[in-house]
Amino acid sequence: MILSEATIAKYLDQGKIVVLPGFERSNIRPTGVRLHLAEDILVPAPGQTADLAGGRDLKFEPIKIGADGYRLRPGQFILAATHESFQMSRDLVGSIEGRSTCARVGLVVHCTSSTIDGNYEAPARVTLEMANLGPFDIVLRPGTPIALLTFIKLSEPIVSSGAAKYGSQQSAAAPKF
Repeated sequence: MILSEATIAKYLDQGKIVVLPGFERSNIRPTGVRLHLAEDILVPAPGQTADLAGGRDLKFEPIKIGADGYRLRPGQFILAATHESFQMSRDLVGSIEGRSTCARVGLVVHCTSSTIDGNYEAPARVTLEMANLGPFDIVLRPGTPIALLTFIKLSEPIVSSGAAKYGSQQSAAAPKF
C-alpha cells in the first residue's frame, strides 16, 4: 500500500518518517515527499570499464555545483544526492520516482535502484544515478526539486540490519564492488 499525503503527515508527526534538514510540509505531495538536489555530485572519469563481477574501484571527480549550475550534456551520466536525508520505520520502504517535468527533457534521476529499505539506524541521503537521455543540455542547480519519495507499507517489519554497503550515506556514493 502506498501512503497518502494524510498518512505521510501523520507518520512525520509520529516520527515513523524523519526528513532532515528543516523539512517543509509544502513538500508533501498527494502520494509522497518532494526531494531536492544536493550541491555535491560525482562525475565519472572517462575511459574506464566497470566489471560488475568485482574488480577495481571506479574513479569519480567530486564537484560542488556553483551558482551557475552544472551542465549535464546529452548522454552524460553522474551520481548526485538528495538534499534531504531521511529515515523510516522498519515497516516502510521508500521508492524514488523521477518528476514528470524532468523526464520531459530526458532527465533520468535513477537508473534502476529505486528501493530504499526502512532499516537504517540513522537518517541518510539517497544517491541518484542521473543520466541525460534527451537532446538538450540540462542545467542542474542545488535545491531544484528533482524526485519524489513514495512510501510503501510492508506486511511485516524488516528484521535485518541496515549496515549494508551504502548505509547512512550523507552524499553521493560511488559503486562499491
